[in-house]
Amino acid sequence: MTPAESIQALAQHVKETVLPHLGAWRYGKVTGIANSGDATFRIDELAEEAVENFIVEHQINVAYYSEDKGLIYPEHAKNPDGILIIDPIDGTRGAIAGFEACVVSVAWADYSPNPRFKDVHYAAITEIKGDTTLTAVRGEGVKITKDNGETSEASLRTGTEIASAATSFGTVGAPLSPLFAVMSDLVSPTTVRGGFFVLNSSAFELTRIVTGQLAAVIDVRTRLLRDKPETRDAFLDYGGGRLLSLYGYDVAAAAMIALEAGATVTDAWGVSLSEWELLDTTEGNFGSLLAASNAELHAKLLTETNAAFA
Repeated sequence: MTPAESIQALAQHVKETVLPHLGAWRYGKVTGIANSGDATFRIDELAEEAVENFIVEHQINVAYYSEDKGLIYPEHAKNPDGILIIDPIDGTRGAIAGFEACVVSVAWADYSPNPRFKDVHYAAITEIKGDTTLTAVRGEGVKITKDNGETSEASLRTGTEIASAATSFGTVGAPLSPLFAVMSDLVSPTTVRGGFFVLNSSAFELTRIVTGQLAAVIDVRTRLLRDKPETRDAFLDYGGGRLLSLYGYDVAAAAMIALEAGATVTDAWGVSLSEWELLDTTEGNFGSLLAASNAELHAKLLTETNAAFA
């Protein structure tokens, strides 16, 4: 299989493994702490097992990094052709509840000890509850495919007014009072005309920009932590004693897909994601997102975000 075929087949295999268990609360039991510090649920373990089994069974010559296990070198991959950055279930909490906002995320990057976002060349996102897979090859655009083989084009929103922008917001592990206090003037106008959503799946949210269901994805948790250091203790309290934020494996595939579709995607300061290290989950490498369906809307969101943190 080619890299593009491999990651798409892997994503489909994980989906088929976990789909029967969506909404089954026994799979929502917390069983440990992930490599990043986030909670690991039983359904995450099931997905991780599916990843390992698929890579070994098909002898895919890669190293791989997953949310729960970190960096793995299978015995058969002596000189890896690449490194897979995998979130077997992005949106675990939604999956446990049986919601649609959960996907399998797989990105193929050039092999190196420290791959960055710019090193990702292939990406696949498969809806777990839905029937759609979005794939991208860097420089070649996006392909959207249904399980029945039907294809469709990216359909990004063209509106440029914040109030009319369907917007999602990252919140996991953050103290909501200061988070919403800072961002209130930006997000409050969206709640009536555009729509304001907390979906807890960055990969799902970014792909909704590609499908035209969302216009913007905002995650300023890391900016709040850095620009407002007095919130640190609250972050620790709500994160169960750990600082939680956005990690490279969360969006390595989805951010590339969104960019290839024509969206504007940066961090919460407006800086390109190109140099973001994908395997480092320490505080100094925490990520953030400001993504929009078009450049003009992104510019307005960035202006308002900067004003909010001024």
